[in-house]
Amino acid sequence: MITEKKISLKPLLESSEGIHLTVYLVNRGDLIDLKSQLRETLSEASESLHSAQTVEERKKFLEPLETLLHDARIFKRMKGNVGIFRTKDSFRVLNVPVELERQCHVASSFHVKPLLRWMQLDREFLLLGLKADSAELYLGNQTSLQKVDAILFPEFFKEKETINDYLSLKKSRQLRLKQDETFSWLSEWLEQVTQKSTPRLFLAGEKSLVDGLLKNLKYKNVTKNPVAHSFGNHNLRDVCQNIRKTLKAEAKKTLEYALMEFRFAEELNFAKKNIFQIAKAAIQGRIKKLIIADGINVFGKVDKKTGGLAIHPADLDHEDDDILDDLAQTVLVSGGEVVVAPREEIPKGRPILAILEHQGTGLEKNEFQVLSERIS
Repeated sequence: MITEKKISLKPLLESSEGIHLTVYLVNRGDLIDLKSQLRETLSEASESLHSAQTVEERKKFLEPLETLLHDARIFKRMKGNVGIFRTKDSFRVLNVPVELERQCHVASSFHVKPLLRWMQLDREFLLLGLKADSAELYLGNQTSLQKVDAILFPEFFKEKETINDYLSLKKSRQLRLKQDETFSWLSEWLEQVTQKSTPRLFLAGEKSLVDGLLKNLKYKNVTKNPVAHSFGNHNLRDVCQNIRKTLKAEAKKTLEYALMEFRFAEELNFAKKNIFQIAKAAIQGRIKKLIIADGINVFGKVDKKTGGLAIHPADLDHEDDDILDDLAQTVLVSGGEVVVAPREEIPKGRPILAILEHQGTGLEKNEFQVLSERIS
């Protein structure tokens, strides 16, 4: 079964009960350096937890991280940077292949901005390669590719249609029906493999095979134009590289589209750039899309009932968190979208912008819908 990042990371994005420790380490390929960063982080974490836990509670809470200092086998398998996530009842270590700085956060939820940026920049894809006698399914992203499964087509797939008389016409129709049945089965197989995951599906193979599959395909998130008109080991690498270029370009456009959409929404008076107003709208579940600045933290507390904010000059205690991070999680839980952007790319260097779910007249809603579709 395929599991997308957004599904596997969901427990981290939505966790909000109790004390949360988030650690990010920079992996420079030096195990000694990683351990040194971890020791420094453990010292910071222990100090942050001092007012919230007893000595014994602190020791037990930090024990899994201490273990990593003595048994670093998991670090040796990491190709990217390292994310460590700890609550009283859970402990996860992740490979996080995006640029980040060493960080240590103790708060009432995990610090997830780097994870959001990872989801935004490193999008998964499915590649279904169709050959004359088989189909191969791959799951990939910007750094990896793995074969998920492969199936063989029935022998009749190799038969060619020849229509010379009534009997050959009848045989040809029977052949097409059998092929349609096989493509329907292939569609069902794809749905079983993906289940709740819906990465973008790309197709490669001879036109007749691609057309036959598309006629029977139920999977919605598919690019109908094939990325290649043949498929095999000879072009697998090139096909994947082309897909990665496409997804990378789309990821860059995500911010451009979001900022354009914000300007349209502002003209129609349902956009916010004041963090206090945005916080209340987030708690009320009224934000359609949130744009937050990367590389900046606004420490404080969010009242989960009213949306009121208490902004502090620094991270004061274990209940303080980056408000931008908290609001992003709130918007995600309520079904909104979050875009992480470099601060210099947000107008006037603002830390946060929001596009609201519009509650105006049908005409205004339709006007915004048209504008949104035009830039998508």
